[in-house]
Amino acid sequence: MFSTLSPLKAIVLVAKIYAAFVTLLIFIMFVCGFEVTLQQALRAVVGGAVLLELALFVLSSFLWRKIWNRFPILNDWVFPDLNGMWDMDITYLWDGAEGTKKAVANIKQSLFSVSMEVHSESSDSETLVVKTIKDVNSARPVLYYFYRIVPKGSKDSAGSGYEGASILKLYGHEGNVLRGNYFTSRKSQGHFSLTRR
Repeated sequence: MFSTLSPLKAIVLVAKIYAAFVTLLIFIMFVCGFEVTLQQALRAVVGGAVLLELALFVLSSFLWRKIWNRFPILNDWVFPDLNGMWDMDITYLWDGAEGTKKAVANIKQSLFSVSMEVHSESSDSETLVVKTIKDVNSARPVLYYFYRIVPKGSKDSAGSGYEGASILKLYGHEGNVLRGNYFTSRKSQGHFSLTRR
């Protein structure tokens, strides 16, 4: 899974805002002369924390995509929504042979994570780690993508899974294209080009 927003930074920010809100609420109640027992105050704080946790779960799992659709500027400010199926062209060089392959990538993204599965005629791959950043110079979204490939049904495929790494940049001006070079632990290399369906 990858991180679109740093979960730790988000948790710290929400905790600070909630602590400030509770402090302000208690101060207002004290100034207005309300009598509140410690048990009532603790019940209100814990109840508010549970409601806040539920709201954050709904936001990070489901609601964030609706917010991104309503306010497309968040694709630039935070990170774009990459969810969906992508057609993938793979150019490779391995053991002296060159060629191209077609594959399909399924990207699953939440507010705090992303994973990608890739399926071709000859192999399947799954995400090990994805790290997202914005390019310092161009502000272009970038995925540092580490994955494991499992070949299908070839005579040399038994126990021959291997790992790979790629840096994929999003080219929004070309109609949402992810492109980048890759290399693998079996000493193959090449180029990925993904186009959203």
